[in-house]
Amino acid sequence: MKVHGPNRADRRPPKPSSTPFDRKYVSEAYLVGLPMCLVSLVILYLTDDHDLSSVFIISYVLYPFAKFFYDLVMGFWLGRKIKNASNWAIGSSLDQIQYAVYGFFVFFLSILLAPLGMLFLLARYLLRVYRVKKKNY
Repeated sequence: MKVHGPNRADRRPPKPSSTPFDRKYVSEAYLVGLPMCLVSLVILYLTDDHDLSSVFIISYVLYPFAKFFYDLVMGFWLGRKIKNASNWAIGSSLDQIQYAVYGFFVFFLSILLAPLGMLFLLARYLLRVYRVKKKNY
């Protein structure tokens, strides 16, 4: 007999135990980053300023790692909030706009954010290798 109702764990869905960084995540990040890169390159082409084109191409290559770092900090929370909205079309439109604007900021700052994402992935990999070796010995 339960006196106080359902436990906290029963009321909310479980959080994923690990953040996904696999082929699907990387390919989706490249598909999201491609329009941003193309728009940026077209704007540079129209303004006859071709000096920054290599910066945008490098940003496109580094975008999945920068997006991963952003998702660790805030993105997964905002994505879940948009996905779980009761009225997806109207209620979360501001959240969708916020998510898109943050995506552009992450793209333009990917040269600065990508090393942090890579560092986290490297640390996570080394920690997993350490745990496996510790478990086997």
